[in-house]
Amino acid sequence: MKNVFLGLSALVMLAACSSAPQKKVVVMSSGKINVTGDAVSFDPGTQHNEQTITLKGDKLTVTDPSGSKDYAVTEPGTWLLNLKKDTLIGSFQAFGEAGSREGRITQEQMMERMDSLKQLMVGANISAARKNHFLAPGDFKKITTADNAIIVGPFKGMPASLEPDKKGNIPEVYKFISNKDARETLDRLEKMLKGNEE
Repeated sequence: MKNVFLGLSALVMLAACSSAPQKKVVVMSSGKINVTGDAVSFDPGTQHNEQTITLKGDKLTVTDPSGSKDYAVTEPGTWLLNLKKDTLIGSFQAFGEAGSREGRITQEQMMERMDSLKQLMVGANISAARKNHFLAPGDFKKITTADNAIIVGPFKGMPASLEPDKKGNIPEVYKFISNKDARETLDRLEKMLKGNEE
C-alpha cells in the first residue's frame, strides 16, 4: 500500500510540474541561430530566422562572434529577443471568427492606422495597456505573461484559426514586422490614397 501511495504522489507531482507556467523565448534574427538547451549560438547574416525556446533555467545565453551575453528570464510568459539588424515593431491582434473580421475599412480608418504605425515605428505611444511593442536591434522584452502566446514574425501570415491549449485557453496573437517592412507598407498605402484622391 505504501508503494502505491508513493507512486500516486509521484504522478501528482509530475502532473503539477508539467502544468506549471513556462518561460518561452522567441528569437528573431538576421543570420543563423542554433539552440542547445538554454543557449543560442548566433552567426550574423542577412536571412531571417526564428526559433522558439522553452527555457529550463532563469537566463538565455547568446553567443556570437563578438562574445556572449546573458538575458535574464525570471518570470514565466512569452518573451522576444531581437537579433535582427532592424527594429521590430508589433502589437496584439484581436482575433475574431473569420466571418466577423473587417472586409473593408474607410479612408479615415486607414489614415488612423497609418498614423498609429508611424508612431509605433519611432517608439511613441508604447504601453502595456495598448499591448504594442518596439524592440531595437539587441532588445529583449517580455511580450505577455501568457506562455501560450503566438508571436507571428516578419514574412509570416496570421494563423487561419486558433485552437485552445491544454488548459482550454485561446492563445494571444502578436504580429511583428521590421521598420523596413513598415516603411514599405506606408509608401504603398500613401500612393494608393493619393491615387484615390485624383
